[in-house]
Amino acid sequence: MIRVALSMRITNAAGYDEPRDSISHDWVLLCEAWGLTPLFVPNRLSDPTAYLAALNADILILTGGDDIGHNPERDGTETKLLDHALGTGLPVLGVCRGMQLINDRFGGRSASVDGHAAVHHDVDVKAPLTDFYGSKTEVNSYHDLCIAKNGLGAGLSAVAADIDGHVEALVHVAHAAVGVMWHPERGHLTVGDRKLIETLSTSGAFWR
Repeated sequence: MIRVALSMRITNAAGYDEPRDSISHDWVLLCEAWGLTPLFVPNRLSDPTAYLAALNADILILTGGDDIGHNPERDGTETKLLDHALGTGLPVLGVCRGMQLINDRFGGRSASVDGHAAVHHDVDVKAPLTDFYGSKTEVNSYHDLCIAKNGLGAGLSAVAADIDGHVEALVHVAHAAVGVMWHPERGHLTVGDRKLIETLSTSGAFWR
């Protein structure tokens, strides 16, 4: 079974001060349905890179939820996880916020966008993701920040875009890193998303 390391968001208990790590049950259900083993990475570890290495995961998924800058502890943990993955060749999939984190890591920038929260819309897809989604597909969308074409970081290539040219998926030309702005765990592009995760996990940067 493919072992999937999943980052988590930080949430607060209602009525009292007790921050905790959390992740949508959608990820658990998705992993079970696809025969993946979920491995959750907490945010308060003193050495998250050593923890990730000990998990012996096949892929790191930087999950969505919350904007970068909303919680410095999560930002710091995920940045260390991403740097470890890039340095060791561990494949990375960034989902929504996770894609923005990858872009930021390589000097890119995000911008505000309207009409992308809780909707579905079409995107045009380019190689190598056409093997999974075809040349055009419909995606779910749950974000208020986007990456414009001129906002891509160094070494990143846009492989899906919406009608206005906003980047909806990216790959790094040298690293085994992919980002998508849609949410595989929210069950819309099951076939393409599953094939992408499995191929990235087993083959790494399959586009090189």
